[in-house]
Amino acid sequence: MYWLEFIISAIVIIIAGVVLTKNADLLSERLQLGKAWIGIVLLGFVTSLPEAIASLVSIVSLQTYDLAIGNLVGSNNFNPMMLVMMDMIYREGAVTNAIKPHRSHFASASFAIILTLVVITEIFVALPAWGPLSVGSILIVAIYFGGMWRLSKLNADDPELSQEALVPVDKSISLKRIWVSLTISSIVVILGAMVLARSADTIAEQSGLGATFVGSFLLACVTSLPEMVVTVSAVRLGSLDLAIGNVFGSNMTNVFILFFSSLFYTEQPILRVVSSTHALTAFFSIIFTIIVLGGIKIKNKKTFARLGIDSWMLIVLFLGATYVLYQLR
Repeated sequence: MYWLEFIISAIVIIIAGVVLTKNADLLSERLQLGKAWIGIVLLGFVTSLPEAIASLVSIVSLQTYDLAIGNLVGSNNFNPMMLVMMDMIYREGAVTNAIKPHRSHFASASFAIILTLVVITEIFVALPAWGPLSVGSILIVAIYFGGMWRLSKLNADDPELSQEALVPVDKSISLKRIWVSLTISSIVVILGAMVLARSADTIAEQSGLGATFVGSFLLACVTSLPEMVVTVSAVRLGSLDLAIGNVFGSNMTNVFILFFSSLFYTEQPILRVVSSTHALTAFFSIIFTIIVLGGIKIKNKKTFARLGIDSWMLIVLFLGATYVLYQLR
C-alpha cells in the first residue's frame, strides 16, 4: 500500500510540476523579469518546491531528519545527471560541445560547490551555534544570496542568457489565468510532496533500506522531477544554456532550502544529529558538478553510443555512488 502511495504521489508531482514550472517561467516572461535575479529565484524555488515540502514534512511531522537531509543532498546528485538526459535528447554529438562556457555557468557551479562544502564542514565540525542557527547556516544564507546577486549581474550582461525563456510568451493568456494555474498546481505539488514524504518514511522503516538511503535515492529522485521538466523543455527549444544553468541554480537553491528546513529543528543545528553518510552524498555532488564543468570547458569530445564521454563518466560514477550509499545505509 505504501509503495502504491509513493508511486501515485510521484505521478501527481510530475504532472503538477510540469504545469507549475511552465507557468512560473511564463509569469517571469510576462512580467519582463527575464533571467534577472528575481526571475532566477522564482524558477529556482518552483522547481525545488517538492524538495522543500518533503523535507519540511520529514522534519516537522515525521521527525525523520535523515530522510529530510538525504532528500536535499541527494537531489544535488540527480540534478547533474540531467546532463545525461540532455545528451540523449540532443543527439548531435556530445551536448556539452554545444554549450557555451558562459561565466555564469562556472559562477553558479562554483557557488553550488562552496555551499556544499559548508554543509560537509557543518556535519563534521561543531561550529559555534545559537539554537538551530550556526556559523555554517549563516554562511549558507550569505553565499546563496550573494551568489544570486552575482548571477543576475552576469546574466544581465549576457544578451544570449537574458533573453532565453523556457516557454514562448503567449500574450493571449491572461495574468489572472497564469496566477490561478500557478496557485492550483503549487497546492497540488505541496499535497503530493506531503504524501510522498510519509510513504517514503514508511518504505524506509518497513523495507530496511533506512531513511538515509531512501531520502538520498528514492525521495531525491522523485522530487528532482521538476528540474527534469525544465531541462527537457529547454533542450527541445534549443536553450541549452538555460538547461544547464537550471541544474547549477537548483543545486544552490537546494542547499538554501536545507538551511530553511533546519530552522524547524530548534534544539541544535540539524546537521549535527544526522548520519555522516550525507557528507559522502554531498561530496559526490561536487564530483558530478566538476565533471559537467569539465565537459563544458573541453570541446570536440568524442561520443560512444551517441553519448559524450562526460555523460558516461557521470553514469558510471552515479551507479558506483549509489552502490556505496546502499552499502552504508
